[in-house]
Amino acid sequence: MWFTRARAFVLLFVSLLATVQAADDAAAYPKSVTLSYEVIGAEPSSVKPLATVFYNPATLKYTISSWTPASLETLQSTTPESTSSRLLRILLPNGSSTVTALSTFGNTLSQKVDLWLSSDADGSIYSASVTSSLPAPLTPEEERLASKIQRAKAKGKPIPSVKPTPKSKKIKTETETEAERQKGPTVKINLIAPTPGPTAKLGSRKPAVIGSDGQEIPAAQEEKSFFQKYWWMLLIAGVLALSSGGEK
Repeated sequence: MWFTRARAFVLLFVSLLATVQAADDAAAYPKSVTLSYEVIGAEPSSVKPLATVFYNPATLKYTISSWTPASLETLQSTTPESTSSRLLRILLPNGSSTVTALSTFGNTLSQKVDLWLSSDADGSIYSASVTSSLPAPLTPEEERLASKIQRAKAKGKPIPSVKPTPKSKKIKTETETEAERQKGPTVKINLIAPTPGPTAKLGSRKPAVIGSDGQEIPAAQEEKSFFQKYWWMLLIAGVLALSSGGEK
C-alpha cells in the first residue's frame, strides 16, 4: 500500500517539475519557427521538416527543438546523378524561401542557420538561409595525439591518453571525439535583429513662394545695419589713425 502511494507521489512530483520546466521554457522562448526543405528538380517533389527553433526576439536567445537535415545517402536513390551538387530550397511558413546546396549538410561540416527578424511587433521570422563551414583545425597537441593513436592502432597496442598541460586547450580523447562524432555536426542559429536604414537629411530652406506667373518670388532680404554696410570704411579709418604720426 505504501509503495503504491509513494509511486503516485513520485509521478505527481515529476509531472509538476515537467509543467514548471515547460512554463519556464515558454517564458524564455515565446516564439517559434519551423523550417522545411525540398530538393529542386527531384521527382516526386516532397517537402520535409528541417528544424524547429524556439527563440526570444528581445534577448536573441534560442533553443533547437528538432534538427533533421537532408542526408546524401537517403537522397541517393531519388537523385543518383551528382547528388552532392543538387540544390535545396529552404522554406518558411510565410512562403519565403532561399536556396542552398545539398553538400551544405555534409557529415564533416558545421551548419549555420541565419534567421532575420521582422521589424513588426510580433518578432516573426521573414527570411532564413543555411550555410556551412569546415571545423576548426586541430591544435599541435591534438595532431600529436592523433598520430600516437594511429600508430598504436597499427601496432595493436593500447590507445595512449595524454593529460592536458596547463595554459593549453583540453586535449580530446578518442572517446570524447567519438561521442561528438555520434552527436552529428554542430548547428548554430544566428538571429539577426532589424536595424534602421539610412534617412535623408532634409534642409532648413522654407518652401518657395510661387507667383501667379509660375515664377518663384525672391524672398525679401533683411536690411543691413550701418556697421554691416560700412565696416570696411571704419577699418580703413582706424588703420590711417594708427599709422599717422603725432607731435612730440
